[in-house]
Amino acid sequence: MGTICLFISSSGKKCEGRPEVRFTIHGLWPQYNKDTPVPPYCDDLTCTNTKPTSANEVVEMLKKSTSQKELLISDWPNLYARQGRKEEDNLEFWKYEWKQHGMCSDYPNKPSDYFSVPLKLLKRFENLKQDLGFERRSKVGDILKNLQRKDYKRPQIVCNSKNQLLEIRFCYKEKKPFDCPNWVGSKTCNTPTADIFLPDGAGWTDAVNYNFSHDGGNYIKLV
Repeated sequence: MGTICLFISSSGKKCEGRPEVRFTIHGLWPQYNKDTPVPPYCDDLTCTNTKPTSANEVVEMLKKSTSQKELLISDWPNLYARQGRKEEDNLEFWKYEWKQHGMCSDYPNKPSDYFSVPLKLLKRFENLKQDLGFERRSKVGDILKNLQRKDYKRPQIVCNSKNQLLEIRFCYKEKKPFDCPNWVGSKTCNTPTADIFLPDGAGWTDAVNYNFSHDGGNYIKLV
């Protein structure tokens, strides 16, 4: 949604351009069945029985795969990518996502699948902007009901400190959607009667985060 571009990150990064008016992918993150994150492979080598592809190999694969790289730049972009280093910054972002989440996902030795699955799932959310049904004084409960009426499974809602929608997460297991165990994902927007807003002037760029769960569910996160 571009909410992330309203502020400078804790590391000092900021968006150089205006976000596109659409949802894009944030990442694919594995979760355990009690809604707890699977740690990075470097912190827990038992997260998979398969030797993962190294992060450097993934970068080389993406450099050579022009078609997949172009899709990722379009639909799974690094919103902090600098205009003069767009490809390099995106590759670094995807490398980070692989190290943090891909190596312990359902595709530890299939990075091409890890990146292509969310790209395909993104197509299911082409009408999400309209289906959220935001109005001037929307409550979190209104948004959840709007999505339920449109046959979405219950997502997890994440807002920033100003109650602006920062991320919306949809849960999947084996590519099948299910109700997220906990719809609250932040300290704000944490009750059905809480106000929830779209970012003022940020356009409509959102990032989708598709999270695979180990023995649990998966999150598609839209930010």
